[in-house]
Amino acid sequence: MIKGFGQPLSHRRLAWLLPALIATALTAAACYDSNSGRTEVGPGITFTLPAFPETGDHAVQVFTEMHYQPSYRVQEVPRILPPEDSVPITGKEIAYTSFSEFAALTAPPELAATYDSSEAQTLFQTNCQVCHGSTLKGDGPIRPFMTKGPFPADLTLETTQNSSDGDLFGFITCGGRQGCGAVLRDRPSSSPMPQFGLLLNEAERWALVQYIRNPQ
Repeated sequence: MIKGFGQPLSHRRLAWLLPALIATALTAAACYDSNSGRTEVGPGITFTLPAFPETGDHAVQVFTEMHYQPSYRVQEVPRILPPEDSVPITGKEIAYTSFSEFAALTAPPELAATYDSSEAQTLFQTNCQVCHGSTLKGDGPIRPFMTKGPFPADLTLETTQNSSDGDLFGFITCGGRQGCGAVLRDRPSSSPMPQFGLLLNEAERWALVQYIRNPQ
């Protein structure tokens, strides 16, 4: 008798054919999923047989529970969240929760050093000019259609110019003073100004802060 891998060839063939015969016999009388091995025979009777996936390295998967158990890819829910109050070191920016936290911020040196006024002007024209106007006085083309406040702020007034860079960054991020007041209390914002923290990245919002300081 020819031997292979330490056992008679006939036994090896039997080991491969037996699951196939079982699956074939049950297919006629039960619901059998060849990819997962899940078999249902009548109501309430469910068990797992060897699987015969259409693709893969293994023609027969006997222990299907190791291959078809629930699994999740990176960032796919449900996932383990980072520890509470942890600070990210890459990627997502830090979330601030109060006016004082925003007020203490200054533009990161690397962003200030690479500031491009023409790019900042384009950002302003695309996202802000419709409300605040080309002269930043709050007289953009949308203003005549607004019948109730809060109205677009005049960004040339002392109220804005005397605010810290961090304040301005917070207002842009949360959707104006009113928007910040709601968002920082975890309430829905009724401000007509969008939350640009959801629309523009951190560098773009800091560029807008610098543009408001010196639109020329």
